[in-house]
This record gives sequence, structure tokens and C-alpha cells, in this order.
Amino acid sequence: MKLISQAISVLLPTLYLGAIFVYGLIFFSKTKRLVKFTPFIIVFLLLIHGTGIVLRGMVFHALPLVSKSDALSFLAFVILLIYLILELTYKNKATGFLLLFLPFLLQTVSSIFYDWNLVIDPILQDPVFAFHVVTTIGGYTAISISAVYALMYVLLNRNLKNHKMGPVFENLPPLMLLESMSVRSVQIGIFLLGTGILLGHFRANAVIGSFWPADPKVLISDALWISYFIGMGISYLRKWRGLWMAYLSIAGFAVLILSNVALVFFQQSFHQFN
Repeated sequence: MKLISQAISVLLPTLYLGAIFVYGLIFFSKTKRLVKFTPFIIVFLLLIHGTGIVLRGMVFHALPLVSKSDALSFLAFVILLIYLILELTYKNKATGFLLLFLPFLLQTVSSIFYDWNLVIDPILQDPVFAFHVVTTIGGYTAISISAVYALMYVLLNRNLKNHKMGPVFENLPPLMLLESMSVRSVQIGIFLLGTGILLGHFRANAVIGSFWPADPKVLISDALWISYFIGMGISYLRKWRGLWMAYLSIAGFAVLILSNVALVFFQQSFHQFN
């Protein structure tokens, strides 16, 4: 298992680069004959990548997020999975070329720094904790992807108004589609993050006897989720669309980043483990 997982970790950056090449052909040359193959390419990548993650978890008998390299690899996997959902939902391949660069870079760094001599914290072997971490990371990733699509919306809208359309912007999807993809991403993020946070509260109650511990990471995560949930609700009630939604998504992502940076300075947290 270890040998196969090692081989997959070496192979993955090349596979991601191959997928980027195919999407690049579609993006710039409008090669129609390749369009029908893209879902199969993404599914193949997910199967190979997922197999590598599972095998590595089996080697360590723990959650496959035992190091920073594992976390980067899992982030790449989640980005790819969410992109597949969006592509199948909206039948548009135009953003794949741009979006796939991120998982490619994450997986490349991960593959370079993979470590097989690790000391595993026992909590990483708890399946409930594992699902809590997986869904929480998935939620944050989906919210981040929403911000990427929102940024594409803002830039494309600005270039359309200024009549400055280069080869990248003229090949992006219509504004309405970018908005829909951003909204769907944040919906996925709210669901996954909410699930992860709820599981985290149950786990905290079991471990330290408090459903709502006075932990800065817990409190900030709860506040972020509530803010996104309320923001999404208000946007539907007030029918905020277009730039309003884009700026809201970008602002939410900025708050998310700043709050997580602030958490670095909080040393007292039961979330600290290796």
C-alpha cells in the first residue's frame, strides 16, 4: 500500500498538469471535440487522487490529514471535487483552465514534501473527528472557490464596461453564470461547514464535557458560519444580485482569512495537535 501511495503522490502533479493542458486547449482554441471528455478526466483524477489519500490513511491507520502535506493534498482533492459538481451542474468548462491551477500547485508542493516518518496523534484515528475535519475543510474550500468566481465576476464586469477584453476575459463564462457558480459554491460551503461545526461541538462535548467550549477557534468558526448563513438569507430576501453578491462573497472570504490569521496568535486551544 505504501509503495502504491508513494507512486500516486509522484504521478499526481503530472496528471493535474495534463488536465490543465486539455482545459487550456478548450479555453483558448475552442476545441469542441475535447469538451465531452472533461468530466471523465476529472473523475479519473479524483479516483486516482482519492485512492492515494485512502491508501496513505490505511498505512498510518488514521485520518489522511496527518501532516501539512496531507492537508494540501486533501485541499487539492476537494477543490477538484467541487469543480466537478459545478461543471456538471452548469455544463460549462470555461473556468476549468483557471481553477485547476490551484489544486495542481497544492498537490505539487504536497508531493515534494510528503513525509512517511510521522508520529500520529490518537485523535486522528477517531472516525467522528475525521468526518468533522473533512467536512469543515470542505466547507472552507467551497467558500474560497465562491470568492474566486466572485472575483472573476468583478473583473469581467469591469473589463466589459471599459471595453477591454483580452484572450482570458473574452473566454470566461457570462456574468450570470459566474454569479450562479459563486452562489452555488457558497451554498455547498455553508452546508459542509455547518455539518463540520456541529460534529465538532458534539466531539467537544464528548472530550471536554462542554458543547460550547470557550475556545477562540470554535467561537470564530461559529461566528463565521452564522455570518455566512445570515448573509445568504438576506441576499435572497433583498434579492441582491450581480456586483452586490460578488462583493459580499469577496468580503466574507477576506474576513475568513483575517480571522484565521488572527487565530495563529491564540495559543490556548484544544485544537492543537500534531
